[in-house]
Amino acid sequence: MYLEREAYERAGLMGKPHGVKGKRGAKPRWIVEFDLTAPSMVPGKKGFDRLVYASKNALAQPITWLFCNSSTTPDPDPMSQHALTDCTSKPEISESINAVIPELTPDVGFLSSTSREDFEDFATSLYEWLSLVRLQSPRIQAGDQIDPYLSRYQVLDGGSEGRLCKISWQGFLAPSWTRQALIDIVTTLPHKAWFSFSTTTFSKGLAGDNAECIILRPPNSSGEYLMWEVKYHE
Repeated sequence: MYLEREAYERAGLMGKPHGVKGKRGAKPRWIVEFDLTAPSMVPGKKGFDRLVYASKNALAQPITWLFCNSSTTPDPDPMSQHALTDCTSKPEISESINAVIPELTPDVGFLSSTSREDFEDFATSLYEWLSLVRLQSPRIQAGDQIDPYLSRYQVLDGGSEGRLCKISWQGFLAPSWTRQALIDIVTTLPHKAWFSFSTTTFSKGLAGDNAECIILRPPNSSGEYLMWEVKYHE
């Protein structure tokens, strides 16, 4: 649960402040976590009874709960009595995207301390391109003729034409599922093939701020990876 100060104090549950100390803003919030599958989550146990009391008294307003079932659903489903709305995340596949692909392998010279700025420029440009691919922006498509008054984006160093395939899932996905998906990609694709894998958290504010992680394996580099980690702090 992601609670404001008033709700947190009224609930009387144990939690921890959200965000980095000194950057929690004028309305600090607290994160309260319960593992409902733990052996202690049964009637009569102190932690369970406290959660039930808080739900009936302090947190009495109707709220939407989001559950992630990353394994096989038991039969009968113990959650069916609560009139659940099932949301199944299915892959969206976009094949044969005719795109302009930049150089994906960093220059060896970037590894020297004197070329750090060059590497940062390369990494930033590549991150921008990967983000546009995720959005399926026309700016990365071959033959794009956007008016330069509207957009001046160009693929770094011109790039070369190629075909891409994008597979995406959208929904409440567990970290364990994401980790296994990455493992499956690494073990299934040819070791000389390149791929990019990205995951994004839910937004926690009206501004749409969230955290994300992108992993890129350059072509012909089976044991080498680039990673971008974007963190969000309130």
